Amino acid sequence: MAERDTRAMVTSGWWAGAPPQQRQHLIAGRVLALPDGSWWIFGAWGRWYRLTPADAQWHLCPPPQLALTRRSARPLQQGMPVPPIPPHVVPTGPDLAYAPPPALAFVDAGIRPEVTSRVRATVESAAALPTHDYPHWWGLFSSNVPSTVAVTWGVMLWCATAPVFDARIDAQMLGLWSSHRARPLPDIDGPRWLTPPPLETLVGLYTERLRSGRVDAAVVILRTMWAMAGALREDSRFQRRADALIAMLGVTLQNPTVDYGALSYGDGAVVQQWLTRCPPALAPALRVEASAGEHFRNSYYDLALAVTPMVGDPNSRGYVEPRLIAAALLAADLAVVRQDVSSQVIGWLDPQVGEAMRAMLIQRDHPLRPYWPDGDRLPRSLRDGMEAVEPAVRSTLLATMYAADLAWCRLGGGIPARPRGFPSSVAILAEIIGPGRATSATASEPVSHTPGIAPLAHQYPANPAASPQTPGVPMAQQPPTGPPGQAPAWTSPTPDGTPGG
Repeated sequence: MAERDTRAMVTSGWWAGAPPQQRQHLIAGRVLALPDGSWWIFGAWGRWYRLTPADAQWHLCPPPQLALTRRSARPLQQGMPVPPIPPHVVPTGPDLAYAPPPALAFVDAGIRPEVTSRVRATVESAAALPTHDYPHWWGLFSSNVPSTVAVTWGVMLWCATAPVFDARIDAQMLGLWSSHRARPLPDIDGPRWLTPPPLETLVGLYTERLRSGRVDAAVVILRTMWAMAGALREDSRFQRRADALIAMLGVTLQNPTVDYGALSYGDGAVVQQWLTRCPPALAPALRVEASAGEHFRNSYYDLALAVTPMVGDPNSRGYVEPRLIAAALLAADLAVVRQDVSSQVIGWLDPQVGEAMRAMLIQRDHPLRPYWPDGDRLPRSLRDGMEAVEPAVRSTLLATMYAADLAWCRLGGGIPARPRGFPSSVAILAEIIGPGRATSATASEPVSHTPGIAPLAHQYPANPAASPQTPGVPMAQQPPTGPPGQAPAWTSPTPDGTPGG
């Protein structure tokens, strides 16, 4: 009811022109109170925020699902003062219409042939460029490969928010770069847990050409990125970030020298410039680049929503809130992999959820510990829940779990994906492709890393248990139009900023 009423108000024609103070006042008038003393509001980006008496701050928090708790919610009494509603919590209007494609993993469902064909054409076109005009420093690819090939790989991973791929579909995507790699992909019959590079890593290939005075080459790199994103967006698993990247590239391609002013401040400053070129409606796809902490807390929220269908009937006795089960799954991964960064990670969550995670990491008999994976399998209650839902729901849980793991890794300082996977993600995958295949990933360090990701030896202690347990501008120069490797004509930007073709 509260969500429906807020949506109706915010999507009304007058809302966009209302003064900010009026918006805040109207949202404050829709606060709900629970018997435990917490207050809740439905706010920006269609998400719930919780205020606790302890710190009088509004925290992003998945709402309670227990039927009894929801029935106990009441509007605040007339005249009761409400702490100020921060501007970032107040909906703008278009944000409530944001409906990205559901997160899905690259397992149990292949990639359509037409997408593979377009990606292959882009990689082959990029590989035809002269190496001396497009140098790179990525150890993943051989030295006789132009940087345009490296950037196609980087764009593919960056657009995949949860890049876990079944090795059986290598030919449909990852294998398209096989002839350009310094060493082949490990021969396995299981998952490949990969890490998306920071946007700064991709931007670096473009800025290197700008700093060398090669605006023409910089333009080709931008067009190659555009071509790759345009090919990938035809698969919904890439679409959200691909659209954001296309939007930023569309503005940059109007004048590739527009970033000259930020070059002296480093690639990070150029990234910040790029972020301002993304339309507000696509901003959620770039949270990870704007704030690793904000990205993590939203990834946790997504995980809590994804686990909800698996946790049973909210009217049943003994029902456990999905947000607590999501916290348990995250705590299990932190405990096994990097408990030493738990304090830094947990601090971004709602205080109640954060306290539960801290307690789980310390207390072996904590009541939420039974929801931790047992070996390489989920506990029986969650396994039963997964068996009862559709395959797409299971894939969404896997994708959101892995995305949440990658989010705390990014928050922890750029930790790469664990080659054999994170415990909770592996346990979820085991219910999709079977325990044998889910655990058949390589346990050795990858051949090389994308720049911007720290080496595994520096990120995963040999003995995790021994780690500390602190819980419209004219173009300055026309781009080249004829050389081999130029982005295909169907990828050229159109006036409205959408991919051509």
